[in-house]
Amino acid sequence: MLAPDPFSYWIVLLDIEDFSLRPENAQATLHRELYEVVAFALARAGLELADCPAQDRGDGMLILVPVHTSPTRLLRELQRGLDDALLAHRGKYNEDHRMRLRVGLNQGLVIREDECWTGTAINDLARLVDAAPVKRVLAEARRARLVVVISDSVHTSVVLGGYPGIDPAAFLPADFVTKHGESRRGWVTVPGYAAPPGLPADPGEPPGGAAGGDPAPGGGAGGAGGGTGEGSPVPPPTLTFGDVTHSQIAIGEGAKAVGRDEIAGNVYYINMPVDES
Repeated sequence: MLAPDPFSYWIVLLDIEDFSLRPENAQATLHRELYEVVAFALARAGLELADCPAQDRGDGMLILVPVHTSPTRLLRELQRGLDDALLAHRGKYNEDHRMRLRVGLNQGLVIREDECWTGTAINDLARLVDAAPVKRVLAEARRARLVVVISDSVHTSVVLGGYPGIDPAAFLPADFVTKHGESRRGWVTVPGYAAPPGLPADPGEPPGGAAGGDPAPGGGAGGAGGGTGEGSPVPPPTLTFGDVTHSQIAIGEGAKAVGRDEIAGNVYYINMPVDES
């Protein structure tokens, strides 16, 4: 039996922080309140929750937004609406019922067969929302109510377009490796912060040489011997030295060359032997 034709959607995934660690009565309240928070935020973007197919995920929601929706308005107003709704929620409940969200946005094809939805865009978004760097940002942004992560393609087409109300400087890249050894990059922003805490301001080129795509031929970070799990930060590159003479090499932030081999913390100092031949 052939799969039905896919349709294009804007895809929103929301996950409640530390949901499983809450008491059961708190989980029930958070689950119920999440729908009110989402409905308010979608209304800010000119959408009705009833018009957007949604899947209940217990500790979150997966929402398919019609592709004709303005992506700039969706990104801008969704995060503003969520932030405002979460602030109102915070005023009604104690710490056990505190709601903070990891929110992801992607765009792509989805195959819908009744309640079963499949598609690479959904899988990629789930990895972004669950990535360790994204969780770390929310953990470090203690006064924030949510963190937003978008795919590399959405960042390129929407954030970098120079549209009103969307500040490219507020987004920083988060690189990680999936459990299958695939390099991925998402772009993270935190409402109320000039830049998301816990991420380097200049991480360099995307891992694997292709942002958000498959690793380059020959394997990327997290491949054989990498030892990385799903959502793991990208491991550092392996350094190889050859044909170096009459030189000292210092590796690491703040490293200084010294006259003998020495290791101090995470900074490695190597005194290369002199070739007298």
